[in-house]
Amino acid sequence: MSDQSGGKTPIPVVNSLPLPNEPAPGPNPLKVFVASAVAIALIAGAVTFGVYLKHKHGLQNALASLNLAQPDLTEIFGKQKLRVLVLGVDENYTQNDIMYTANSRSDTMLAVNVDLASHQVGIVSIPRDLWVHVPKSGYEKINEAIADAGPMRSEQAVIDNLNFPPFDNYVVLKIDATKNLVNAIGGLDVNVEKDMDYDDSWGHLHIHLKKGPQHLDGEQVVGYIRFRHDPEGDYGRMRRQRQVIGDLVKQLKNPAIFAKLPALIGLVQDNVRTDMTYDKLFYLALALRDETPAMVHTVQLPADEGWTDGQSVLFYDAATGRPIVQKYMVAGFGNEFDPSTVHVIVHNGSGQPGAASAMADYLRQRGFDVVSTGNAATFNNPKTIVTGNDKNIAGEVAKRLPVKDANVTAGSVQGGDIEIVIGRDYRTQ
Repeated sequence: MSDQSGGKTPIPVVNSLPLPNEPAPGPNPLKVFVASAVAIALIAGAVTFGVYLKHKHGLQNALASLNLAQPDLTEIFGKQKLRVLVLGVDENYTQNDIMYTANSRSDTMLAVNVDLASHQVGIVSIPRDLWVHVPKSGYEKINEAIADAGPMRSEQAVIDNLNFPPFDNYVVLKIDATKNLVNAIGGLDVNVEKDMDYDDSWGHLHIHLKKGPQHLDGEQVVGYIRFRHDPEGDYGRMRRQRQVIGDLVKQLKNPAIFAKLPALIGLVQDNVRTDMTYDKLFYLALALRDETPAMVHTVQLPADEGWTDGQSVLFYDAATGRPIVQKYMVAGFGNEFDPSTVHVIVHNGSGQPGAASAMADYLRQRGFDVVSTGNAATFNNPKTIVTGNDKNIAGEVAKRLPVKDANVTAGSVQGGDIEIVIGRDYRTQ
């Protein structure tokens, strides 16, 4: 049976097992969720400014045309919200084993909504295997839309099938963009969440990584974010993609990165395609340079597993998905504290058996993302201590704990945004 577009009408076989909005995160900080748009904006600040200089024929001309104080994004963009579809394209190989990306499918698809006044960011991860009707092509996986007719076809497929509002811009990243960027900045520190071993000679993919923090080169980083040979499949891969985006953002915010600017100038031109102008990208980077984890809100679009035309696909769970799209892409977020954006590590420093697990359950019931529990170095802590990369966020967490006047400190937290060391002032229920 064919539809009027010439494509095949799906005969869905659906397993009524809705996939979770977000799988349990690995041991990485919440800054892994710094939006793809924010990441791209910050990359623009470190990289595309060089391209902008080139475009303006020198630093003096560039600075003269830019307002480097506090840019008013609503005035610059002429709107309240900026919606961007971010697409990462995969690679193909010729019979002579030469890589090309023309007419490639989108390996990654992220819808990003930036509130230009409050700087709150919403991100929706769109599974690449969603079975949808693509305009002028018929029914197929949504990742094929860009191969049919470019990024605007992908935009239309998302709008038509998933109830998204129109997008203002698109950003297309080549598969080698991440590898080239990581190599250009001298590698990337990544907390590898598990041992990974996989070889695909045909796909030119060789992944051999050990669990734990390590310094990876560009090819290793790409292997890390492409690995999906575990029970989580694509869902784990999407999480690791966001982790690496966050790690890149953290490193690109380091002022020392500007010393590498000459090597990065051509990177964006070679690896990034967008219909957003360089000056707007730079202003976006400038305005969002102080983005905090609490300002970034992420979710994965829900779907049901199924089969059609003999292939495994995903079907959009519209009943669950529409409220998500409305919240993340239309209504947006105010300045209220959102506990779901905070990754928490809980350590038992009280000596009470089960205290860490009890506290973790308490926090999860209130929307926090608890990434791990364990014992503290000692069991003689009189008061509960809340430590965070951002002291304001640590203070918000402390307000919601079942203890009075927890100690709040600012400090680095490995593997999360907040560390809670439970003291003897906490009593399990």
